[in-house]
Amino acid sequence: MATSSPDLWAQAQRCITDNKPKEAICYLAELVSTAPADRNARMSLAMALGDAGSPAGALKIMRVQAERLVHEGYLLPAIAVIQQGLARSPGEKGLTTLLDRLHVRGAHAKAGTLAVPPPLPPKKKDAGAANAAELLRMPVEERVAKATEIGCEMPTAGPAAKPVPLPLFGELDAEAFKATVKQLHYKRATPGTKLLEEGAIGDSLIILISGHVAVSKGQTVVGQLQSGAVIGEMALITRAPRSATVTVSEPVEYFELSRSDVAALTQTQPKVMQELAAYCRGRLLMNLLRTSPVFSHFDEPTRMSLLQRFRTTTIQPGDQVITAGQQGEGLYVIATGKAQVQARDAAGKAVLLATLGPGDVFGEISLVKRRPATADVIATDTLGAIVLPAADFQKVLNDFPEVHKFLDNLSDKRIAASRDLVGDDVVIDPDDIVVL
Repeated sequence: MATSSPDLWAQAQRCITDNKPKEAICYLAELVSTAPADRNARMSLAMALGDAGSPAGALKIMRVQAERLVHEGYLLPAIAVIQQGLARSPGEKGLTTLLDRLHVRGAHAKAGTLAVPPPLPPKKKDAGAANAAELLRMPVEERVAKATEIGCEMPTAGPAAKPVPLPLFGELDAEAFKATVKQLHYKRATPGTKLLEEGAIGDSLIILISGHVAVSKGQTVVGQLQSGAVIGEMALITRAPRSATVTVSEPVEYFELSRSDVAALTQTQPKVMQELAAYCRGRLLMNLLRTSPVFSHFDEPTRMSLLQRFRTTTIQPGDQVITAGQQGEGLYVIATGKAQVQARDAAGKAVLLATLGPGDVFGEISLVKRRPATADVIATDTLGAIVLPAADFQKVLNDFPEVHKFLDNLSDKRIAASRDLVGDDVVIDPDDIVVL
């Protein structure tokens, strides 16, 4: 009677725990033989072979596995296999060459110029079924050779699939791409695990390789993310608290890249940070397109044209973005973090006028009314924002009269609200500027 997969896994894990990799490969080989599509079983077999004293066998299985994943269009899982192989053998030529090919394939997929690759060669022979009990009776050398043969045998390949473009690193040149892959930390997580937690200070980003995660704010689940999703990159760049909790819904594989990893990479590969910043900017802008009232009234071509005039900025907690009595430097739209708007009453006491968050606009009153500010705007969190410099503001108003109308109405409402909050005993001319 054949041993069930859970039993085989349990016995393999027991052998690995007891530091008996030469026995573990027998159970793992049977797992691969009975479930050839199980990538985890095949990779576990490769790892166990390496621990059993056969690094060549381990790398051979990894090359075959990665080759098949690239052929099937699964570039991120292929990178995971290659990355684990290079972690054990940094100079392994076959894996490095395959990583080069993968990078080229991903770049062409993003550009829409991907040619159909030739089919993979057919299997030369059938390795036959594996049985753990039979393998255990073999001499160790024969056992290792048989396990390697089974690990390298893949099901018959179908036509090549078009890969999904690589997230985040698709613009990197080959050397920067390879350097980045070597810095990635491959991890697995089970359902219920919190990969990110709302309010915590972020110091890493996550790229999902496989599986699904749930994104929640407070007690509300706002969406699901799957393979290819990049999570947490805003906090990595801005050092802002995490804006949501990410919980594993089903078993996942993922890469993690910390702030210190990015800093180390930037020393030799500055384009890594440039790519990360560009990716964050794109995510930030697309988020603002959906949430900010400044952009909600326009069609998509107009919104994209308007957004191209803005530049991204990061503001640290406690920094005073706008100061009462000074001319405004630009129109700000918050993407992440919060800011407080404060004015002084007749007694000189600070009065909180508003708390601003993602999607909110400030700086418009000073620019629309062309007068100095009479309120302060202070960052309470790390702010990620886009800003339209004052020098470019008038041109935007000329090109987009809808923006002018929206901001003019907004500034009038805010001036009136500010007058109410500060008190009736303070005379505020409508042309005095309270910047929110």
